Amino acid sequence: MFRYHPAAKFLLPALAASLAFTAAPLAAQRNNGTGTRDGAAVSGVDQAHRIDCGGQPAQVSGSDNHIEFVGDCPSLTVNGVDNQISITLRPGAPLTVSGVDNVVTWRIAGKGRPKLAVSGVDNQVRPGR
Repeated sequence: MFRYHPAAKFLLPALAASLAFTAAPLAAQRNNGTGTRDGAAVSGVDQAHRIDCGGQPAQVSGSDNHIEFVGDCPSLTVNGVDNQISITLRPGAPLTVSGVDNVVTWRIAGKGRPKLAVSGVDNQVRPGR
């Protein structure tokens, strides 16, 4: 029958412990979800990105996305559920949010406020600190 080497009783627990320590950080990492990204437009589920708008309008659709927009962002449109978005906008930029339970934190590059259009249920759109 199967016989194991005496060193196996020491090696197997050590291997199991090393796998446990390796698996814990991997489990704690955020899933990058599924969907698409085209420039400053994100569509999908459970994505996490830091995106430079590069002068393009920022757009997010889908659910459970965590997106940070930086750079020159002329506008933001969010449509979906449970998205968390932070963005720095141009003064007077349009900021449109629709859907359910989205949280958008905005800042203005300069002085002023965005032009807000918020619809849906329990969406939060607020200035950042």
